[in-house]
Amino acid sequence: MALYMTKIKYTADAIKDIAESGSNREEVVRALIEKCGGTLVNFYGMIGQDHHIILITEFDQLSDYMGMVMSGAVGGAVADWKTIQLYTSGDMMSATETYRASKGSYSPPPNN
Repeated sequence: MALYMTKIKYTADAIKDIAESGSNREEVVRALIEKCGGTLVNFYGMIGQDHHIILITEFDQLSDYMGMVMSGAVGGAVADWKTIQLYTSGDMMSATETYRASKGSYSPPPNN
């Protein structure tokens, strides 16, 4: 499964609506992520940053993650989002094994 960190910035109207309604956005976001085939690992708010929320999610398919982002974006409450794909130390160890197995199999183009 791939891990994603998604930074979300709400519109001013969305912040007002959340504050006035008392809506628990973690529950709403978790339901959306699960509907799209993913898992919400963590949900954090941020102070002093350009974005308001950070989600850590797991998805088997990139297309499922992208569908989740699209669903959240078309609602009009999200002003901006940024995605960073994360990796574990196990992923790094697998990558180093792949590197060692493929080392020397690529030749850069000759210098002109």
